[in-house]
Amino acid sequence: MNQKNTTERLLEKYNTYVQRPTIEDSQSKKMIFQYFQRILGPWLPMDRSAMILDVGCGEGALMAFLKDKGYKNLSGFDLSPENVAICHRLGFSSVQQFDVLHLKKYSSVERFDIIFAVDILEHLPKQAAAEFLEQIREKLKPGGYVIIQTPNMGSVFSCLYRYGDLSHEFGLTEQSALNLLTIAGFATDKIEIRPSWNASTLLGYLREAYLSLLHQLVFLAEGAGRPKIPTKNLLIRAFNS
Repeated sequence: MNQKNTTERLLEKYNTYVQRPTIEDSQSKKMIFQYFQRILGPWLPMDRSAMILDVGCGEGALMAFLKDKGYKNLSGFDLSPENVAICHRLGFSSVQQFDVLHLKKYSSVERFDIIFAVDILEHLPKQAAAEFLEQIREKLKPGGYVIIQTPNMGSVFSCLYRYGDLSHEFGLTEQSALNLLTIAGFATDKIEIRPSWNASTLLGYLREAYLSLLHQLVFLAEGAGRPKIPTKNLLIRAFNS
């Protein structure tokens, strides 16, 4: 009998099971790069020599996007051996298999200017989330920041994205995300949470308009406490002050 738990079995061949497109396909690469430009473009640093870490880097798509934008000092790791192998095929030979929960032990670099935690927080046990974010804060230079994307439990499609991936452990709303980052030591006035609008085609923009209207109609009965962000993901930036 296989003694590994469900998550361990999934992570062995994560990309095979989840079947996410990778940038090894040219058409997928174009779409993925457009996606990153839309959601992350305004938050990318002007300094192309900034020290950047991508935790839970997956198949290396974000690192490839950043490299294409001219950023030079890129580091990353992922727990899935299959994802690490894909990163190596893409030329990111420094990417290693590593557990985000032990971030304080990662890298000889003292601190980073930016740490990306895109689509990773929801894979962690809730009990470990605050400590993980605290480790991120300690890995940031003064004035450095973390960028987080995670499923939005205030979205009308929240259940689909919360349970659509077998390795997801928990989810956040705008308010609980703010609470979690504050618990991890980030100052409330240094935390920005916004929608993760990612369309790059006319049809995509029409879908976004429909989602925005649907969100307002669904939460009309909730009153002043209703969630304000309709997108399936939350985008968060928090500075180390």
